[in-house]
Amino acid sequence: MKKIYLGLALLILILQARLLSSEGGIGELFSLQEQLAKLEYTLESQRLENALLAQKVAHLQSDISSIETIARQTLGMVKKDEVFIKVIALQSEPVVNSPSEQGVELTKK
Repeated sequence: MKKIYLGLALLILILQARLLSSEGGIGELFSLQEQLAKLEYTLESQRLENALLAQKVAHLQSDISSIETIARQTLGMVKKDEVFIKVIALQSEPVVNSPSEQGVELTKK
C-alpha cells in the first residue's frame, strides 16, 4: 500500500512540475491571458472607430453640401459659371543682414 501512495505522490510531483514549467504551464497561461486582454481592448477600440467611420460615411452619402465640399476640396471641381482661382504663395527672397549684424560698425561723422 505504501508503494501505491509513494507512486501516486511521485506522479503528483511530476504533474505539478509539468504544470509549473515554462512550456504549457501556468506562466504561459497568464501570459496568454494578458495578451488576450490586450487584443480584446484593441478590438473594441477598432469597433468603436469603425462605428464612427460608418456614421461619417452615412452622413457624407446623405448630405449634399458635404459631397459638394469634398468635390471642391479634393477634386478641384467648380459649379457651372464659376471661375476657379488658385493662389500660389511666392517664396520670399532671403533677407540680407544689415552691416551692423555682419560685424561691421557704422560710425556717424
